[in-house]
Amino acid sequence: MPRPVLRLATRLTRRTRTTAWAIAFACMVLVGTLSLADGFANGVGSVADRIGSGPAVYIRGPELLASEIDVDRLSMIPGDFLALRAHTGELEINNESLPIVVVALVNYLAGNATNSFPVGARDLSLDAGLRERIQEMSERPVETVANLSLFGIRLTGLPVVPPPPSRSLLFPDTWAHVRADLLVGMDLVHGGSVQAIVTNATLDPSMVSRLGLTRLDAVGAVGFVRAGVAQIQATLQLLALVIGLVIALLVYAAMSLEVHARAREIATLRSLGATPGKVAAVYEAQAVLISLAGAVLGAALGIVVAHAVVSFAPLFGFPNLVILTPPLGAVGLTLIVTLAAAVLAGLVPSRRAAVLVRSKGAVPS
Repeated sequence: MPRPVLRLATRLTRRTRTTAWAIAFACMVLVGTLSLADGFANGVGSVADRIGSGPAVYIRGPELLASEIDVDRLSMIPGDFLALRAHTGELEINNESLPIVVVALVNYLAGNATNSFPVGARDLSLDAGLRERIQEMSERPVETVANLSLFGIRLTGLPVVPPPPSRSLLFPDTWAHVRADLLVGMDLVHGGSVQAIVTNATLDPSMVSRLGLTRLDAVGAVGFVRAGVAQIQATLQLLALVIGLVIALLVYAAMSLEVHARAREIATLRSLGATPGKVAAVYEAQAVLISLAGAVLGAALGIVVAHAVVSFAPLFGFPNLVILTPPLGAVGLTLIVTLAAAVLAGLVPSRRAAVLVRSKGAVPS
């Protein structure tokens, strides 16, 4: 008796194989999506940790370009730091016009301000990334003079000098650099104020409060992206419920059709002495087995797809910020959801099979 029951429980038909593949696809989507979301969170966290362990950036207000720190209050800040002025402007060069960010960096060493780059009063230094952009737009080398519009004032014939000799990893390579006194001369109010303070040592909280400053990491892009990724991860938990519902519907449909198609086999088992509970257990076990097989296959495919996306993303010009780790949580959640859905969805068809063996019409002639 155990052998016919086992054969019936493990017998695969085209219907059950198709159901297993459909479950595998659903699990692949779930594991792959969760793995990529977790990997992106790891990547953003790694960037944030590097920024957090590096220089601290303080601004006044919620945004860098809108921040205005009174330059006269910089003497209150102890130690060495970098004062950053940043404004948006329009650059005209190589017969092209493009919006840029114009910055001026002033080093404060023991209270003494040093503005050593660029050297010339009207020099305009274009960083490496900005130069590449200009060359791509114009398809020719960067010219040696340019025009710059800033604060509603248009400066013409500015000498274009090479990129800065050094640059903090915090700063992009698409900025244009000028002297701080050039900005002050163009607009005493806006050009004279400082947008950010960059320091290797964290400022005293009382000093930060007195100056009305906020650390950029708390309100900047990294913090925003981190919060966004956390929200996405929370939303993806709902995806697991949707996948579970889809799996439950697939299992219910497949097992219901199997019970209907095998009415005579069920009656044969009954004639061999199988109890209604044992027949019900056969179909419940089959629902669990095909779901488990689909979940294992789908989890493996999801891991492969996630690694393939990360590997091929740079080929399409997308930055690789994803750091994949073994997706134990994603696989575990997928298996739990799949098995729970299979058990619940298999109850009704299994009970129908158990009722069927009591029906006289199910007994073979």
